[in-house]
Parts: sequence; structure tokens; C-alpha cells
Amino acid sequence: MKISPLSRPFGRSCGLPAACASIMLALPCFAQDGGDAKPVTPPATTAPAAAKVPEAKDIIALYVKALGGETAIRSHTSRMMKGEMELPAMGGDPMVASMVIYSAAPNKMLAEIEVPDFGQVRQGYDGKVAWSIDPMSGPVILPEEQIEQMKEQTDFYGEIDFDKRFKSMESLDERDFDGVRCYALKMIDLEDGESTYLFEVESGLLRGTKQTEETQMGPMEMTNINKEYKEFGGVKFPVHTEIEMMGMARIMRFSVIELDGVAAEVFALPDEVQALVKQAEEAAAEPQPALDKPVEPAQPEPRKDKV
Repeated sequence: MKISPLSRPFGRSCGLPAACASIMLALPCFAQDGGDAKPVTPPATTAPAAAKVPEAKDIIALYVKALGGETAIRSHTSRMMKGEMELPAMGGDPMVASMVIYSAAPNKMLAEIEVPDFGQVRQGYDGKVAWSIDPMSGPVILPEEQIEQMKEQTDFYGEIDFDKRFKSMESLDERDFDGVRCYALKMIDLEDGESTYLFEVESGLLRGTKQTEETQMGPMEMTNINKEYKEFGGVKFPVHTEIEMMGMARIMRFSVIELDGVAAEVFALPDEVQALVKQAEEAAAEPQPALDKPVEPAQPEPRKDKV
């Protein structure tokens, strides 16, 4: 069974931001030299808070309300999003890829990305198998140890299920982030990973997250910035997101978001991936050769005295 070389953890956020980050950062080969990459935002500075920062649970409650409320969010069970992804190139103008992302409750996802001069990249999760297909690597399956992480990242209601995703949430301070005033929360996930969530004071919306990610090149600082939100079906979604990592920014913009109506067949495993799953199942079912019984060392013959 082929295992994806791109399989690595991205983002301690969940739901849409985490899935988008994983998709965007699975295309690192187009940004090695930076080119005309947009410079990253300077680190956020902390200013003395004029008033006491609200409790973390109250900030989260304001965020859920700002999105449209829990009832409105849970009333939808699937989603289709169309847009474009801007990737810093190795020189010249940034590369722009078109994309469609499908998702459904509880945790199904399919992303299809058309990259100029490269071809189509597809990534998916049907609730059991996480996979990807691209012209360079062909069909690959994520290893078992990353399935739980994929399940969490594709949680359709992950944006409001904070209690399920984090063991602790702590209010830190009020600070400037990407030009807006935000409340900063320290978030500790179920695997003790730490990240900072920044919620806009005025609107209550999540403006960004900051964390250190373990990658194939070592630990990397990653910042996720939600530049703009729009309302679809009574729920607000980030339609302009930037992910800054390794000194470069990857930009994702959505122009169409349709809620509900995504057919279950959309998430079916492609034939190439089904073949890999079958190979893995057959290999697991094959009887393992029995270990030979260890041969005991020969005992020395009794010594005969000379006559």
C-alpha cells in the first residue's frame, strides 16, 4: 500500500480552516524560492488591556452567535465551496489554482484542485479512509496513525464543538492582530498541542490562529488569517483566508458556497484508492508464516577417559 509523502499534521483548528490549511500546504513544491510571495504579517504585539478580558467560554459563545448561532449551523448537513487558491511561485506572478471543496456531516470531505502546468490534485476522506491523488505521487493512502487527526480536521461542526476538541481554553489578553483588536485565547488540544486563537473584539468572529507545526523540515510557525466573512444560508463563512508559513503566504478565496444537497456518492473512494484498500486488506488477511522452533544447541558428548 502506498502511503502519502504529504501526510503530516496541519493546524490545530478544526472544520473548514484546518481542512483548507491541509489542502493548501500539501502543495509546497510551487513555493520553494518565494518568488513574489506576499510578505508575512509582523508578529502581533500585545498592549495593556484597558478592561478585564472576558472568560474563554464567553468569547466562544460570542463567536458561535456571530457565525449565526448553533441552531443555524447544525441545520445544515453538507456544503460545496468553489474558489481559487493563490500559491507563491518560484519566480514571476503567483500561481492561481481553481478548486472545489465538498464536505458533509459528520466528517466527510473531498477537494479537487486544478493546478496550472501540473494537473489535478484530489484529497478526500470518506469517514474511514483518507487519501490523495496527484500527477506526481499517484494514488496514496494516509497511514493509520493520522486517521484520527483527519477525522477531527474534517468535523463538519468543528467550528462550534470546542469542548470536544480542547482540554483547556484560557483568556490571555487583548491585542492587535492583522489590523483589528482581538481577544487572544490559549488553546490546549487533546494531544497537549498549544495554539493561540484570536477573536475580533467588535464582531466576535475568529480572525486567526497561530501555532507551531511539526513538518518534514522541522518545527514551523504557522499563522491562519481570516480576512473576510460572508453569509450563506444564515451562517457566516470565511471567504478570504491567508496561511503564512516559511516566509510565504498562500491565499484562498471562495466565490460560491452552497449548503446542503451534496450527494453521498461524491465521497465514494475513487477506483484507484479502492484498489489500494483491497491490496491492504488482502495483505492483512494472508496467514503469517509460523516462526520456526528455535534449535537447541547440541549437548557435548560425555568425555571418555583415556585408558
